[in-house]
Amino acid sequence: MMTNYFEYLKLVPRGLKNIDQILEGVVNNVKIKHGTLPEDEQEEIIKRRLICNSCPYFSTNAIISTEYKEVTGENYHTTRADKHCAFCGCPEEIRTASLDANCGIEAWNEKHPDKPLELKWKEWKRIKI
Repeated sequence: MMTNYFEYLKLVPRGLKNIDQILEGVVNNVKIKHGTLPEDEQEEIIKRRLICNSCPYFSTNAIISTEYKEVTGENYHTTRADKHCAFCGCPEEIRTASLDANCGIEAWNEKHPDKPLELKWKEWKRIKI
């Protein structure tokens, strides 16, 4: 149980740097639950979640993903119970609901500019009228 806390503690510095995106994700999830998020934004979030759930770097997939092992040189392991990105550590529900955020692969690319991976989705540009 204590190992879970260490995994979450490692996320704090990056989380503080991106607090605006985290708050946006939390607020958008509340809006979804209350039916107040615009339909086009909901559709974007659903699309992102489908992409994440099929991604080889998504926590539930990364554990057995040969692609993850090829890229990182090791198997993914975690004590966390939540679904999250194996690269950035963000919970899927928060990251995907932050429309100003890019795919979590961005964290890998920041640390490994010599071997970048293609992002699965990017910041969503709202159409302003």
